[in-house]
Amino acid sequence: MMTSPRHLATCLLLAIASAVAGCATQIVPIQQTFRQGDFRAAAEDIRGYARKHAGGSPQTVLAHLEHGSMARMVGNFRESDAALARAEARMFRLDRSPGISATERVSALASTPDRITYEGFFYDRQFAAAYRAINAMALGQVEDARQHFVRADRWQTLAIAQNRQRAQQLQEEQELARRRGGFDRSLGDARLEAQLNERYGDLAQFEAYADFANPYVDMLRAVYLMGVAEEAADYDVARNLLRRVAGMAPDNPYVLEDLDLADALAQGEADKPDLVYVFFETGLAPFRRQTRISVPVFLVTDRVQIVPIAVPYLVFDDRYVDRLYAQAGGERRDTALLASVDRIVAAEFYAQLPGLKTRMIAAAAFKVGVQFGMNQALSRSDPLIRVLAMLGGAIWATATNEADLRTWSTLPKQVQYARLPAPASGELLVTIGASQLVVPVEPEGISLVVVRSVRGETAPMVVSTPLGIEPWIFESSLTQ
Repeated sequence: MMTSPRHLATCLLLAIASAVAGCATQIVPIQQTFRQGDFRAAAEDIRGYARKHAGGSPQTVLAHLEHGSMARMVGNFRESDAALARAEARMFRLDRSPGISATERVSALASTPDRITYEGFFYDRQFAAAYRAINAMALGQVEDARQHFVRADRWQTLAIAQNRQRAQQLQEEQELARRRGGFDRSLGDARLEAQLNERYGDLAQFEAYADFANPYVDMLRAVYLMGVAEEAADYDVARNLLRRVAGMAPDNPYVLEDLDLADALAQGEADKPDLVYVFFETGLAPFRRQTRISVPVFLVTDRVQIVPIAVPYLVFDDRYVDRLYAQAGGERRDTALLASVDRIVAAEFYAQLPGLKTRMIAAAAFKVGVQFGMNQALSRSDPLIRVLAMLGGAIWATATNEADLRTWSTLPKQVQYARLPAPASGELLVTIGASQLVVPVEPEGISLVVVRSVRGETAPMVVSTPLGIEPWIFESSLTQ
């Protein structure tokens, strides 16, 4: 029995629709719930989302990172640690595998970008390990934090190596894109360059910290080592870390004091001091939104075709508490900027722009090429088939024209810190906006206090840990 043209056209349309049908990531609404201050609802939702992707999917890494971050905010430190451990294990396996090839990235143009595995950014790895160290201390497992800090340093070393590989990966992607023709003309088109400068030009101001280092992670580890040190080697490592931090945060008045302290400890010229360190994670990191850029395509003829391509851009969130005040005895100190996570995220985004530009051109050329080839192949077919094929092609082009909006968006906007003498009363008064909280600390030795504030109107998460003595646990998660 012969199949009618109408039936063939219908099957063609259904096949195209089926080919492009995918599930856009559902994590963005959960992130938005968190950003709006409903931390417990977000933590519950992300738990289910992470469980759904635990078996391995393109979303697995981000699902576990956000699960760890949100569980931490509501005081579920053990659950947070387990989630971050799964994220680290997955990133480790991805780093040991051949990685996402240029061919895979280009072939993904036929679908949505969330079909490409989220491998994690440099800062994802560093924050994951640092948060596991904080979780360990919140659970009273102070010595376990040492290995997490060591791993954070290894992630940083890996970041340096991977950054050097970007040029080779970009070259491979560009060579694949050139095979479709017209790539170099699009790449050098002044109209495209003008749009990119308008959308992304301001990101050039966000220079990466030295070798994509994270001053927060280095500073945390330095304080930890000074607090738990039993031999000079720990003090020496702390001193080296603080030298690097001093270069990354030259305007922070506390860093040089700590560098002098670490130097004296390393040389045996000082006894371990009685100090409280308060680290203040405030606000929220940039998130991604979608816009469109018109890409000129010179694929089939010399006549240019303009194709709108969806691309991500960063949105900076300026709703945050700009400082914390800590008071102990007669001393009152305000926190000073240690690390701008805005800068960390934006610098890595900006470093990846050449690859984004290449994939934009490749995506535009691919869409034009597919539709042109389909029209050519069906040029002598039944008019109805041609119409439905064109309609199916348009549906496919629209459905796959999505930007990759995946990012660990519940990280803080900034990290600040202050240091002050340990109070004999064992009580530290913390002021965040109009709110005050009494936090217990040790009168002797070094105590580490971590405060996480998302908005001024939402209650903070607070962890206080004594270093170098039998640990006790204090955590306050007074969320809604």
